[in-house]
Amino acid sequence: MDLEKIEKLNELKEKGMITQQEYDEAKAKALGGGASAAPTMDMDNRTYSMLMHFAQLCGYLLPMCGWVAPLVLWLIRRDDPYINEQGKVVFNWIISSFIYHIICFMLWFVVIGIFMTVILAVISIIFAVIGAVRAKDGVIQNYPMSISFFAVNPNIDE
Repeated sequence: MDLEKIEKLNELKEKGMITQQEYDEAKAKALGGGASAAPTMDMDNRTYSMLMHFAQLCGYLLPMCGWVAPLVLWLIRRDDPYINEQGKVVFNWIISSFIYHIICFMLWFVVIGIFMTVILAVISIIFAVIGAVRAKDGVIQNYPMSISFFAVNPNIDE
């Protein structure tokens, strides 16, 4: 326990240089990472996972970014069990969607492939949004129609 550090934090808070939340987090670290540090990390993991799901939508703005952005986000924080499982969920869908797109493109000469490609694009947006909401709520679940290339454990403790 570093009393000087806590006194400096209190001075900064009184001067309005840091918020109450920043004060509480820094105080918890100074005291050895008490119980108040855990909920902040929990919300951070959920928000990060939500962003990983939404990152798939970057592919609609920049080609190839729809799988590069989630991959980078996953690899940066892969050591966290919750984020790792959410990354598996995202990439199960990315790989499945790629396979479905190949099938749709092969059916373009029959014309039905054009409609199937549009439907698949809409479904991909819907699934990414639903996955992001579930990740924010702490639920680990594969997207519908997703092929399980990576085994997902839905019972990870956050």
